[in-house]
Amino acid sequence: MGSTNVTLPSASSPDLILVPATPEEYIECVRLNSAAWKGPLSRELYVEREKHLLSQDLTKNGGLTCWVLVDRNEPVGCRVILGACESLQKRAFLAYDGRVEDVLSHGIGGVYVRSEFRGKGYAGRMMEELGKKLETWQAGNELRKKSLFSVLYSDIGKTFYARFGWIPFKSSHITLSPTSPKEAKPRVSLPAARPMSTEDVKKSMCSDITIRKQRELLRVTSEKCPGVKVAVVPNYEHMVWHWAREEFYAKQNVLFSKTLPYVKGAGVDSQNVYCTWARTVGETPNSRTLYILRWMYDEPKSPAEEKATVEAIAAVIQRAQLEAYEWEMRDVQFWNPTPLLEQAARILDPDITITHRDASSITSLRWNGAEQGLSSDVEWMFNEKYAWC
Repeated sequence: MGSTNVTLPSASSPDLILVPATPEEYIECVRLNSAAWKGPLSRELYVEREKHLLSQDLTKNGGLTCWVLVDRNEPVGCRVILGACESLQKRAFLAYDGRVEDVLSHGIGGVYVRSEFRGKGYAGRMMEELGKKLETWQAGNELRKKSLFSVLYSDIGKTFYARFGWIPFKSSHITLSPTSPKEAKPRVSLPAARPMSTEDVKKSMCSDITIRKQRELLRVTSEKCPGVKVAVVPNYEHMVWHWAREEFYAKQNVLFSKTLPYVKGAGVDSQNVYCTWARTVGETPNSRTLYILRWMYDEPKSPAEEKATVEAIAAVIQRAQLEAYEWEMRDVQFWNPTPLLEQAARILDPDITITHRDASSITSLRWNGAEQGLSSDVEWMFNEKYAWC
């Protein structure tokens, strides 16, 4: 929006401000970044997809804010967008010394500077301003007047965002190949994993009771281990937001040749092992991955319980591989595997390796808690794909 036939201000100019975009500027930002992120979609379909995502419970009614870096002297409606990004409001848990607080956090995505404006320092100025903005943006908690943390997922390495406080955290994943029904023959006998619908996921993984159990897990962990623990709440709104992408593709009859995806995860009820997933499409039609968004299982208390849990996890992973095969996915992936998840994956593929990401989707967290009297030592719990934005 606005003509680019102007003398551009310096990135250090006091006249530059970061403000919420108008609805018209938001659409302009989507059109601008479509060149980088639309993948095999047309620009028009990409804009429609972003509108669809904006209408989800996680993002609607102010859940998502589009920020634009502009010159304060330019009138609204004619402002040149020097840079843009998005922040998503996210419920979070803060645990320390055996206590848990419900707090506000933010996830950052859509960081973009158009190609002709790059190399001028606008991205850095934007992130500097964003860090300050998000400390108080939408904060209404009486206990915490400032937001304690925000997260982002860097696709440009570990150093740029770290300059502005978003420090890289553990970013690893396991990748497995799709499996046809004929190939699904693990080395050991596995229990049956049932497919899960949206309602199954909501009931088994995202119910109020389940979320309270996750909250209590953080409390107990903080009691046993020193330092602060934080987590983005793994609520149902996050899962629906991820599913909205694959459902958009299916409804538009693009990229997916099948109808609306029904199976959203898998579980073994007898062992309380569950996961939920989403099918994603990258920049090319062939770059399709079934991402496991979130895992849930009880920590075993004996060798026998560990064996049963690992085999149940393996059964769920295999169900994900079968789903990936049916939907013509390139692979199955899940983030930051625990030792139990790694054991289970090796039942299905003894040669799997753990990939440590240093170029894309680097999970990064900006911690403001030390300024509010909390420890500077912070651990990011539940650091899984569901929190990505």
